[in-house]
Amino acid sequence: MLKKLGFFLFAMGVSASYAMAGGGEQACYAQCDDNLDQCVVDHPTSTGACTKIHSICYERCDHVND
Repeated sequence: MLKKLGFFLFAMGVSASYAMAGGGEQACYAQCDDNLDQCVVDHPTSTGACTKIHSICYERCDHVND
């Protein structure tokens, strides 16, 4: 279970980085939202972790244009 969650977090970070590089701030937020939805589906008992990851993703998106 932890390996799956760890891999998901890694994949989410990579996809967020890609969104930041390719589509700007709005695309980054959209990617974070998509990742949150997928996290909750994949890990229904870990919604707190999914929410925390989503918050971190949004914080990264806040710095896309810096």
